[in-house]
Amino acid sequence: MTDSHIVGETTFSGLFPNHRSRLLWALCAIVLGVLIAGFWNYHWVDGFGKDFVAGQTIGDTERLSGSYNEQGVGFGFIFAIVAGLAATFTACNCVVFAMLPGLACSSDGAGSPRQLALKALGVFTLSVLLVCFVYGAYIGTLGAERIGVFNERPNRLAQAQIIFTALGGVLFVWGLISFGFLDRVITRLPKGLLRFFASPLTKAGLMGVLVGLFAVGRPFPVFRDFLAYAAASENSLYGGAVMAVQGIGQILVMVLLFLLLLVPFSKRIANWASRHPGKLEQFSAAALLAGGSYFIFYWGLAFAYDVGRWGFKLNWYS
Repeated sequence: MTDSHIVGETTFSGLFPNHRSRLLWALCAIVLGVLIAGFWNYHWVDGFGKDFVAGQTIGDTERLSGSYNEQGVGFGFIFAIVAGLAATFTACNCVVFAMLPGLACSSDGAGSPRQLALKALGVFTLSVLLVCFVYGAYIGTLGAERIGVFNERPNRLAQAQIIFTALGGVLFVWGLISFGFLDRVITRLPKGLLRFFASPLTKAGLMGVLVGLFAVGRPFPVFRDFLAYAAASENSLYGGAVMAVQGIGQILVMVLLFLLLLVPFSKRIANWASRHPGKLEQFSAAALLAGGSYFIFYWGLAFAYDVGRWGFKLNWYS
């Protein structure tokens, strides 16, 4: 394996000064992801979403989950945006922020960096909404009785473990590819396929699909209450529409943060990136590897072998 990183037909030899640097970045990213997962205080984060975000806006979501006939169609869209916002910093959504460096370094050498980044953000958002719509359409077919079984705690936790461990595996492998550890395997693929996946817009679309799938695994009680409300409509189109709105809520903070950094500072970011070639790609690779490590440890290893919840075991959290 060489120290250069091959993407499509382009070799970025400046991404990592040497093999040791690449290994150090990767190891630090993995350790960071595992540490965050191990010390994650889900009581505080879930409570913030449930009691503050949802509680201070629409009230008791458990009670509202069975009020479709009373509240009607319109309230479902309000419920959706609140459910998405409430899930922003939960253990099943915080990895969305790992996508920021990848979107920030969207560039193909043509057009302004700001335009390319905004286009990538649009593709990312559209992909999130599409996945959420499809999932919501399925939820809309379940009805009030079947959603009850679907939402039972053992079922939703098993669903979360499977989905997020699998997504963690995808992010982890993507991170390894971005670091160049799998170049010998990647370069054997057809050149056309490599060019397709090297495209910034393709990467943005894949990121959006992954983030959209966060909703499929999410066990967060507020979100599950929202599912019950949507399912009570017994309408797949309505279920898809409100779930897409929920998708907007779940990425809204990340999108606003991205725009806050991009719009006023795009020239500075571009100048910095030109002076430090490959640095944004380094951050993107590290973020993907950290996010994958987080999911694999939190939803896979910690649940299966009870090796997580360190803050609780050390009595650091009440």
